[in-house]
Amino acid sequence: MSKSITESRSLFEQLYTHAPIGIAVASHVNGRWLQLNPAFCEMLAYSEDELIDTSVIHMIYEEDLHMEEFRSKFWEMTHETSPMYETEVRLKRKDGSLLWSTLRACIVRDETNGEPLYLLVQAADITKQKDAEEILIVQRKQLEESSRISRLLAESSLDLIAIHDADSSRTFKYVSNACKSMLGYEPEEIIGKPGTFVIYPEDVPMVEAYVEEQRKGLAPKRINYRLLHKDGSTVWADTITHYVYDSAGELIELVAVTRDITASQQQQLSMQEYRSLFDCNPLGVASLDLEGNLLKANMGQEQLTGHTKEELLSRPFDHLIDPVDLEKTRYHFEETVKGNAQSYEIGLIHKNGQRIETNVINVPIILEDKVVGVYGITSDITESKRYVEEIENLSYERALILNGMSEGVIGLDLDGNLNFANPAAAEIMNFCPSEMNGKPLDQMMIQMQSEGIPYPSKDTPILQAVREGRGLPRTESVFWRQDGSSFLAEFQLKPIMDQGRTRGAVLVFRDMTSVKDIIRAKEAAEHADRAKSEFLAIMSHELRTPLNGIMGMAHLLMETELDDEQKGFAEIMIDSGESLLYILNEILDFSKIEAGKMDLERAPVDIKAMLGGVIELFALKASEKNIELYYEVSDHIPERIRGDETRIRQILINLVGNAVKFTEQGRIMVSVGADFSDEHGQDNLMLTFKVRDTGIGIPIEKQHQLFQSFSQLDPAINRKFGGTGLGLAISKKLVELMGGAIGVQSEIGEGAEFQFTLVVERWLEESNDPIDITTNDELQLDRASLAHDIKILIAEDQAVNSHLLEEMLRKFGGVCDIVENGAQAVDSLNKVQYDLVFMDIQMPVMDGIEATCHIRQSHPDIPVIAAITAFAGAGDREECLKCGMQDFISKPFHSTEISRVLNTWVPYIRSQRVT
Repeated sequence: MSKSITESRSLFEQLYTHAPIGIAVASHVNGRWLQLNPAFCEMLAYSEDELIDTSVIHMIYEEDLHMEEFRSKFWEMTHETSPMYETEVRLKRKDGSLLWSTLRACIVRDETNGEPLYLLVQAADITKQKDAEEILIVQRKQLEESSRISRLLAESSLDLIAIHDADSSRTFKYVSNACKSMLGYEPEEIIGKPGTFVIYPEDVPMVEAYVEEQRKGLAPKRINYRLLHKDGSTVWADTITHYVYDSAGELIELVAVTRDITASQQQQLSMQEYRSLFDCNPLGVASLDLEGNLLKANMGQEQLTGHTKEELLSRPFDHLIDPVDLEKTRYHFEETVKGNAQSYEIGLIHKNGQRIETNVINVPIILEDKVVGVYGITSDITESKRYVEEIENLSYERALILNGMSEGVIGLDLDGNLNFANPAAAEIMNFCPSEMNGKPLDQMMIQMQSEGIPYPSKDTPILQAVREGRGLPRTESVFWRQDGSSFLAEFQLKPIMDQGRTRGAVLVFRDMTSVKDIIRAKEAAEHADRAKSEFLAIMSHELRTPLNGIMGMAHLLMETELDDEQKGFAEIMIDSGESLLYILNEILDFSKIEAGKMDLERAPVDIKAMLGGVIELFALKASEKNIELYYEVSDHIPERIRGDETRIRQILINLVGNAVKFTEQGRIMVSVGADFSDEHGQDNLMLTFKVRDTGIGIPIEKQHQLFQSFSQLDPAINRKFGGTGLGLAISKKLVELMGGAIGVQSEIGEGAEFQFTLVVERWLEESNDPIDITTNDELQLDRASLAHDIKILIAEDQAVNSHLLEEMLRKFGGVCDIVENGAQAVDSLNKVQYDLVFMDIQMPVMDGIEATCHIRQSHPDIPVIAAITAFAGAGDREECLKCGMQDFISKPFHSTEISRVLNTWVPYIRSQRVT
């Protein structure tokens, strides 16, 4: 082989020696170097002798050495399936540094017999090229990142960023996404429109003039004006405009940044209203610091005291108060500084020296949960006090009144001693009136605390109030007489004033002992009501849990391959379960209304859309019975009114459902009319709903039973049509709860017309109440892979329900772990990082609420926790969300509810992984 190489050398000796690239010859048998040219040796910084007989692969950097690929390519060249192998690798120099190189290898063969002679290798240094490529990649990434950040800033900014052409119309070229939240438009709806497209029409001339002035440098940088929202409402805006010029100085475009300042405009309006309330108030109004110095005073305060504003401000209030009332005034001021509003009567000294009887209201000024000052509101009550004093001086008439009163009346001096008592007081306390005068009140009767412990002597609330010259509002307390008997009293204390001085107090009280039985009966009724509510809640849980298993398994069964008979059986199971659930919900609704716990919403309602939904609900059933079902809505009804859509729909579903049930042929017509009479109020209207059918009709003598609870007109009708007899009773109570009325007109065989009226508020367009808009084009995740790669934990003590939920999740691509109580759930989360937990509420050892509280201490956001409970009340939902759960499913649940939870939270879970 060496001889062959020598014979061939003459063919490429000059090229080999002087080539700028490395050329080398290696053995095709063992892969060791046989000969290398100077360029190759210089490239690696080795001498040729150092490289001879070393392995070719030893010079290749380990990370770039792919032996399987090298062997495969060498085999292909040896067997002539590939003429050459070319690759880019890093080579190791003698000093340990690396250089990038392009390697080309081929097999040199004998020209006569074609046998392989040796491996020819060429190497070119491409390090500089690689470095340049790396720099270019970094620069490209930086440019892309800079563009991405600029785009994100524009699209994420709450301010509206717009670019306008420099034409006469200032046409929109670009609009950021903020236009959706600020103006209700999509960017595509604005782009291409003139710059005045969203400007409030009355403000267009002002904006046009501003632009012209600003281009001349004569206007400020920003302008405040109004924009017109897509829904017709007004948005106050603050805009800064930047003008972009080309190299020739010609204007090419305008960049405008607009901020929504509607809230600040409203705040300014509120401040103006406050200033009007302060400055124009006929009463004396002043603001004071925490030391009692007057900081602001209105004209009413100047007129009341006779002092000018300069004389009032930056001085304590002491010089304005009658010295006899100064301590009392300071006491109430200090209470206000503690955050407690005060109302009391004192005397002010006018600048001319005259005493003025006044009523003072002190209100704390609270900023960021801290009292920073006090408002004082003072009114002149001199004339009313004088009138009261004249009445108090009518002693004879007073005696007649006091003696004729059924309540006990006691006069007390400032030490708490009795100075008069009417006959009723003497009878209640079991004393002779002549024995009572001059005796301390605490010796006549002892006031008890709520715990049944007597107040300390001379320190009862009544005696404290007498000494401080203040009154006590009407309240109840237990008193003990001297003979050891007790009575429950309702009492009220009023101070007695004489020439502005407190002379004592009047205690008015009455024996409430005879009312005790009524109170006990009331408490017993409340206890019974609570017991009924608890019983219904427990029964709801106990019924919903097995019902969940029955209906859930039936739904799963429907998703399997069934013949027609089996499918019919499963449908019967589902229909029966739905009927049982409907009955259960009716009983719970009735219980809530009876207990007075049914809360009504005040939200926007689209009457036409709601009524269309009710009709659509019964359309299939009516079609099956060949009944014509349609509705009419008066053109005078506004697009939206304010009310409780859920409850109005519930009433209509009951009435239309009954009409469909009891009508075998003919038609059913639902209509809604409106009455805008002034008797309903300026912003109100009365809606009249009518449901007319051609059904079996109702006897006149039995129509009064229709709206009674659990009432059926005829057992035969009940057997044929079914029902609990609660639907119309619930409808009546809901209508009355909303302030309306319901009635019926019917004759046997002539059908029936049910009618109910509701007085509702008009929905004002300028209202800031949010309107929930639900779209049907939201992207849904693929059902089969909905829960793919999501780690799920089921915490449920009922094996049927946990198995049911596991099967449902399996159909969504989920794999679950199951535990039987909250303690096991907490322990599992300490060992495994789950993404989603379905948590039952009622479980042994540790319930779902307590378990969630433990989990949220160490896992604040993930896993997402969804409550699964048989308790279906709004309070139960609030309790679950309050403890850290993020979703809520009521038993019995369907796969649609599980799908909703997954569609809602799986994207969030995956986004959390990315962050």
